[in-house]
Amino acid sequence: MSSLKSDLDEYLLLQSDQKKTFNVKLPQLKVPFFRSEPEANSFLKDTDSCFPKLSRLQRIVGFVACLGMGALCMTLSTIYIPVLILKARKFALLYTLGSLFFILSFCFLSGFGSFMKQMFSKPRLLTSISYSSCLLLTLYCALVAKSTAFTVLFAVAQIIALLFMILGMVPGGATGLKFFGQLFKSSVSASASVLPV
Repeated sequence: MSSLKSDLDEYLLLQSDQKKTFNVKLPQLKVPFFRSEPEANSFLKDTDSCFPKLSRLQRIVGFVACLGMGALCMTLSTIYIPVLILKARKFALLYTLGSLFFILSFCFLSGFGSFMKQMFSKPRLLTSISYSSCLLLTLYCALVAKSTAFTVLFAVAQIIALLFMILGMVPGGATGLKFFGQLFKSSVSASASVLPV
């Protein structure tokens, strides 16, 4: 009986020693989206920004907030389209403010300095200058000159310049836009043939 007791004590002692040395290392969960420092090849990395201390999460929150405000201003400006002749200044101010919020939102993503360098680079210089001048002239005609006709004229020119600017930023330019248009057209026609009419 004593040998059984000594065997049991020895077994329990061995088990307690193994529990002490048994160490489980759990892998650390790394979520790259919420890191405080952007990676070297990240699209959010910006060393020449006006606000270099912004974290990735703060930049994304700024992007979403400015994008939402821009969409709100653009939506509110469409309310004034039916009465554009009577309320041209309100339309132009809301549309221009929405456009500025859209630009500011992309500045948060890529950084203010690098976005301005990209916007006024040699291939995009003409569209950026025409868009910026139309934006400023719309504001001038709406606020200072208070001319409805020129406000409408420069607001329409601003919309056209914005479309050209967006067209220049789409990968592939006009060819890429045509490809995405054909892709959308084919998907719509395929789904239309499946739906019972």
